[in-house]
Amino acid sequence: MLVVLALAWLTAFSSRSNTISVGPVLPLIQRDLGMTYAQAGLLFGIPVLMMGAFSIPSGLIIARLGLKPVLILSLAVLGLGGGLRATATSPGAILAFTALVGVGIGLVQPTLPRLIKDHFTRNTGVMTGVYSNGFSVGATTAAALAIPVLVPLSGSLSWRGPFILWSLVVALTIVAWLFVPGGRSRGGESLAPFVRIFRSRVAWIASGIFLTQSLLYYILNSWLASYYEGLGFSLATAGSTVALLSAASIVFGFLGPAVSDWAGRRPPFILAAVVSIGGVLGLMLLPRIYWLWPLLIGSSTSVLFTTGFVIPVDAAKSDEVGAFTGLMLTVGFGGVTVGPPLVGFLRDVTGSNFYGLLVLLAIAVSQLWLTLLMPETSPRRR
Repeated sequence: MLVVLALAWLTAFSSRSNTISVGPVLPLIQRDLGMTYAQAGLLFGIPVLMMGAFSIPSGLIIARLGLKPVLILSLAVLGLGGGLRATATSPGAILAFTALVGVGIGLVQPTLPRLIKDHFTRNTGVMTGVYSNGFSVGATTAAALAIPVLVPLSGSLSWRGPFILWSLVVALTIVAWLFVPGGRSRGGESLAPFVRIFRSRVAWIASGIFLTQSLLYYILNSWLASYYEGLGFSLATAGSTVALLSAASIVFGFLGPAVSDWAGRRPPFILAAVVSIGGVLGLMLLPRIYWLWPLLIGSSTSVLFTTGFVIPVDAAKSDEVGAFTGLMLTVGFGGVTVGPPLVGFLRDVTGSNFYGLLVLLAIAVSQLWLTLLMPETSPRRR
């Protein structure tokens, strides 16, 4: 079981490092490929759309074929797309290859809660916190190493070097999974659970919460470095804000679900939503404290993200987990598609970041409303 948990962590690490590796080097990509702000926003919007579009199909494929084939297939697509990004010579090419990354992540993420449901019956919050810590460490590592370490070491490859590195990590993850069982799911399951989950009020509220945290996280990953560069900060400092956004999640991404095992799922949700509002207001009113607001928003979104993955394990039967997770990710990631391009478009049209900040504030307030609607799902608190 510990081997499965370790590989679930590595799978999470691989998926997030390949996604977040774009943010810190985005200004370099824009200059090299001649991308507008709106096109650059699509580098985050398109993969997130693919994540949403392929999450429900992932649950369907798991039900019919079993868990391990989906794990291997999804990681192969992820690694292929991640590596091909390094070959891009035009905006269209890098967007197409980034879409493959999104497909791979969309297929792989619903497998992780099912692994927990199959292998662990107690302390599911802690187990979810352990593997989901891989998302946080992957994001932080990719963001923190990109500009000061990986780009200089890549020489003439510049921003292409990090993409090659993280795709190789995916390849190693695939090799490791070949020697480990994937879980009790062997395929041939009924598709009826998908109908039941689509009628679940809890599933739709959880999906809405997942959408708001995804919007905040991906908009800021696509926009924060450019925002602070526009305020006069150096490229290294501006890029560090993306790393700070992810750094907080290393601790809070684990603490959220772990604490929820004894406090219940609702309290961490509500507290995180309040912190999101405070972080966005800080960006609007006191942006010069550049390190604090990314840490706050990174902590809140990570709590909502990782604790959100516990909800399907709590509220769904084994054969419903893939459907529940698929719906949550489809809504959560599919809706994000408009976020980064919208903020980029507002910046292109108005020449100001003010309207993008208003969008972030509206999302944070909506997040708080949804967390207040969310019923308690923890077996210990119901």
